[in-house]
Amino acid sequence: MLNKKMLLFLIPAVLLVSLTVAGSGLAEQAYRFELDNGLRVLVVKRPWAPVIHCHLMFDVGGIDEPPGLGGIAHMVEHMAFKGTSILGSLDPFREQKLLAQVEEAGDAYFDALQSGAPQEEIDRRHAEFLRAREEVQGVVQPNILFQLMGAQGAVGYNAYTTYDHTSYVVSLPANRLEAWVRIQADVLLDAVFRFFYEEVDVVKEEQRQRSEDQPVGYLRERFLAAAFQKHPYGRPLIGSMEEIANYRTQTAWEFWTTHYHPNRAVLVLVGDIDLERTKDLVERYFGVLEPREGPPGWIPEEPEQEGERRVLVEYNAEPRLLIGWHQPAYPARDIYVLDVIQALLTSGRSSRLYKRLVVEEQTALSVSGFTEFPGARYPSLFGLYAQPRYPHTTEELETAIYEEIERLQNELVSEEELAKIHNQARASFLFALASNSGLAENMAFYELFRGGWEKLMDYPELIRSVTAEEIREAARKYLRPERRTVAILTPGPGAAAK
Repeated sequence: MLNKKMLLFLIPAVLLVSLTVAGSGLAEQAYRFELDNGLRVLVVKRPWAPVIHCHLMFDVGGIDEPPGLGGIAHMVEHMAFKGTSILGSLDPFREQKLLAQVEEAGDAYFDALQSGAPQEEIDRRHAEFLRAREEVQGVVQPNILFQLMGAQGAVGYNAYTTYDHTSYVVSLPANRLEAWVRIQADVLLDAVFRFFYEEVDVVKEEQRQRSEDQPVGYLRERFLAAAFQKHPYGRPLIGSMEEIANYRTQTAWEFWTTHYHPNRAVLVLVGDIDLERTKDLVERYFGVLEPREGPPGWIPEEPEQEGERRVLVEYNAEPRLLIGWHQPAYPARDIYVLDVIQALLTSGRSSRLYKRLVVEEQTALSVSGFTEFPGARYPSLFGLYAQPRYPHTTEELETAIYEEIERLQNELVSEEELAKIHNQARASFLFALASNSGLAENMAFYELFRGGWEKLMDYPELIRSVTAEEIREAARKYLRPERRTVAILTPGPGAAAK
């Protein structure tokens, strides 16, 4: 995950010194323990400021969703902020009864819609559904968890869902750690999915903003659907509009209770830590959670791509070009070689594609690269993104990109250029670990998916060990025409915003 998100660039020497101090000695600063219920806990002492960053990561994401429920992991992430039977309810027993009435009215309304009932009946059922939802709002406190955490001085109280995992995060004063630990444990033990259908409307709007109303998001969605025709990496992370409209409280609740358990999570705490007190707090609150094995879940393997795939997207926006090649997943060594190739091509003003397209030829406004997209748990994509500078075209950029790839396939990278990339990689690695939040996120990811957080520190040396011969061979092996998917966004004749 670290390499996927890194933007490799040179860092001033003074800053490098401080970052080196921040990244060194991590083994001596970090502590690991595991609760009886399987929750793995990593604690890093950084007493530079009286704050702590908390990062709780579950190995559950978009790829774990059953067919027809795309985006449900993202939906339950939203619902985990709605409170518990105590936190957020003015009358828990009455609320429980009213929530049941909401579900009953909702079932009647959705049944009427699906059965093709007369419009008069549909309207009546819908009005009853809205009244039931309005009535329950009289016995709840909206946004109670945000209010509580805000009162504790918390910053960045949030969550996010990826294809690979779901994370809950916050930064707060060190002497307020117990507040977050207690609230987060209470949510896992006793969440209430109140305001569910109101949140469905929120997610619909989010889907429109991320994909339908954003040209790059819309292009990316079409691109992934073409590149992954079997594997769930090809599905919209937030779900399709049709899937979102069909969400029901019960199915979301079943997904939550099936997957979000302590033995499928790692908790990382970084900052001004009192180790013994922190361990006591975590054991006291998270220790009451029951472990549970998830379903066996079968994720289909993406077949070998046998020919180039092309997608043309008409949209009322400036042209864009997106190219992706299938790449392997961890622990293949080639993922590190491809990281180096990405850096050679697009990281920094002196990188090959940036220098040629943006600086010298001025045919592009921007060019960037990525690896392990859209996820890292399974084989994914190495890719390049570029935006042409008017009056130049995506075709010109595509031709230039293939010429630079052919150069990598035929010529060995010089020792000087490779050394520069090695230095940039180390600098970027240290930069990513400098903040408490960056360190916590990467440690959690490595603990869950890379065989232990300690392997995080192997990354700079793995990059440094990549040779020019390996770069040439990887370019020949992976960056072949039959392995690539090309998506082009063009205004087109009469194109309109989607």
